[in-house]
Amino acid sequence: MRTYETAIIWNASIPEPDLEVELTSVIEIIKGGGGTHEGTEKWGRRLLAYPIGKQTEGVYHFVRWNGEAEIIGRIDKRLRIHEGCLRYLTLRAEGEGLVPEGGRARMDFDDHADYDEPFSEEDGMEDGDE
Repeated sequence: MRTYETAIIWNASIPEPDLEVELTSVIEIIKGGGGTHEGTEKWGRRLLAYPIGKQTEGVYHFVRWNGEAEIIGRIDKRLRIHEGCLRYLTLRAEGEGLVPEGGRARMDFDDHADYDEPFSEEDGMEDGDE
């Protein structure tokens, strides 16, 4: 079993008791698939970086869980048909960081720097370049 985290952004107009019911249904999907729920972070109502379906605010929940990859499909199906879910994303925990399922980790370029000086205009310029 692997560790995953599912980030969910709910429509801010949904009442808090209804959000709890929806969050519980996601946790039940995890447990029903043989996974274990490790915890939930509730960030609450936040301003969105850009409007999603004419919504400018959303309620953020992060669900951390252990289980098999098949559970992701069940969660996706549930959240995709739910009108109150604005966005969701499941990430696989790998070491200390999170990696999109099926994706690659971001490379830390600070570990691979070849020089200590900042980039200047002369660097990379060839004759005739402007």
